[in-house]
Amino acid sequence: MSTHRNEIGNSAAGFTLIEMLVVLAILALTTVFAMPLLSGGSDGVRLDTTISDLSAALRVTRAAAIASNRPLALIVDVEQRTFRSNVVSRRSFPSDIEAKLTYASIIRSAVSEGGFQFFPDGSSTGGEIDLSLRGRQEKLCIDWLTGIVRKAAICGTS
Repeated sequence: MSTHRNEIGNSAAGFTLIEMLVVLAILALTTVFAMPLLSGGSDGVRLDTTISDLSAALRVTRAAAIASNRPLALIVDVEQRTFRSNVVSRRSFPSDIEAKLTYASIIRSAVSEGGFQFFPDGSSTGGEIDLSLRGRQEKLCIDWLTGIVRKAAICGTS
């Protein structure tokens, strides 16, 4: 008769305390480096949303100037972080987004306000809107000849 014996060694399956601490340290470092990237993503979305809202308001104002056969202007208040026109109700954008305008001086109704006028033929006074949020910058260009609004790194070039 033969007997079969199971031998159980002194070693147990599992992880040592040092291995667990190393894994926790790696997870902590990953979290520390990932958090700024993740929060920067939401800043980027907020900046893109503001660019889209301003761009749409400019385009609607231009279309209304053409359709109504009269000049219309979109006014931007950089201190109050708002914009409006006769066809676009007052809207605001996040208070931590900085705005800078380059526009024709005739479209100025207050110290912190400037604007872009569109004419019945589709042309405009032209200009730029620079928006920035925590180091990220975006620019909207309003072409004076065509009144077309576009996002670009540098205005004045196609």
